[in-house]
Amino acid sequence: MTKQTAIHARLTAPPSKSLTQRAVAAALLSQGESRIVAPSYSDDARVAVAMAKKWGATVLEREQAWHIIPAAAPTTTALALHCRESALCARLFAPLATVFYPSVKITGSGTLRKRPMDGLADALAAFGVDASLRHGRLPLQTTGLLSPGTAVLDASGSSQTLSGMLMALPLLNGNSELTVRRLVSRPYAAMTIEVMQAFGIRIVHENEDRFFIPGGQRYTPQTYSIEGDWSSAAYWLVVGAIGGSVTIDGLHADSRQADKAIIEALRLAGAELQWDGAALIVRRRALKAFRFDATDCPDLFPPLAVLAAFCDGRSVLEGADRLLHKESNRVEALRETLGRLGVSVTPGRNCLTVEGKVQRGGRLSSFHDHRIAMAAACAGLFAPTPVYVGNMRCIRKSYPAFTRDLALVAGKKKNDSRTFLFNPVS
Repeated sequence: MTKQTAIHARLTAPPSKSLTQRAVAAALLSQGESRIVAPSYSDDARVAVAMAKKWGATVLEREQAWHIIPAAAPTTTALALHCRESALCARLFAPLATVFYPSVKITGSGTLRKRPMDGLADALAAFGVDASLRHGRLPLQTTGLLSPGTAVLDASGSSQTLSGMLMALPLLNGNSELTVRRLVSRPYAAMTIEVMQAFGIRIVHENEDRFFIPGGQRYTPQTYSIEGDWSSAAYWLVVGAIGGSVTIDGLHADSRQADKAIIEALRLAGAELQWDGAALIVRRRALKAFRFDATDCPDLFPPLAVLAAFCDGRSVLEGADRLLHKESNRVEALRETLGRLGVSVTPGRNCLTVEGKVQRGGRLSSFHDHRIAMAAACAGLFAPTPVYVGNMRCIRKSYPAFTRDLALVAGKKKNDSRTFLFNPVS
């Protein structure tokens, strides 16, 4: 197999699945037809649409937009929703459903059934809903309707439950107040509020920890355009920093997405970044070890670990406790994946230390985790011998076109959605 030249690529960031899911939920709650322009076609986004349809909404696809027409009113007292492997859909739609349905069942599949949901049940119970789980995990069964009130929410595990409660409480007949303890992933809560504001909902908050939610509000139908996804673009920005240059179109410099923090991490590592109008360019420079706190942006851990694997010295990524209950235990997945390539990854107290360069290729597992699969594939671009990544189908959860874009970056014309075999890049 022949070596390739340095990477020089231009890509458009895929639409944000997180924004798409929130926009679908807001449209579902609106009194009239909304239009979601340029939505994500990831599995998680499609789950949100499927749940909206189950709720009774009509969803039409026209000219790269979803037209969502909510049902006039619930026709039953019970609702069952299947969120497949989307934790956000579970935590977002459960509070919304309990506004309208006295009996709600939320089920999931795959890795989601192993993820803790106690925080969701506790939040619902704080506002009058009897919520039960099976050993702290899905399925979730609720009885009773959400009631206005005042509560303290522990958000140390995820901000997704907070997002669900914030979207649901304005619909109640009275005012509510939420005090949040140990909030992680603050930018995601801000993103939720931004979407709500676009659909006409008002929330007052102090210091990002105390939220006053006026009741009696209604979502108004909107045309809402989905911006590019910083989570997905992070992989290509890391690839450009390691191997040449990459230009990404479709990102918003003023985005509230948490993973925009990849810019700061890349600069700490010594990469060159430049905005050219609406395009972000990253160029390779001598990379140095860096220290970065990813507590509020845990999805950046996989691409940052790959970046650290090509830096000189010992890099430290803080916030690793957030990785234990994702689609995989990402601490162990990253340790094994990069370890097979000759990189030392050492878990510490709420951190990962990455030291050493990629020394070899090999056969890697995706761990059925879309972000681990993409990280392994990107590392494979620069390994001195071929890297084989098994079961790449899991990328459909967030980035269905990843292997197509990877083939473009690597200069290949063909790819396989289940596996990928890479040539080394000089």
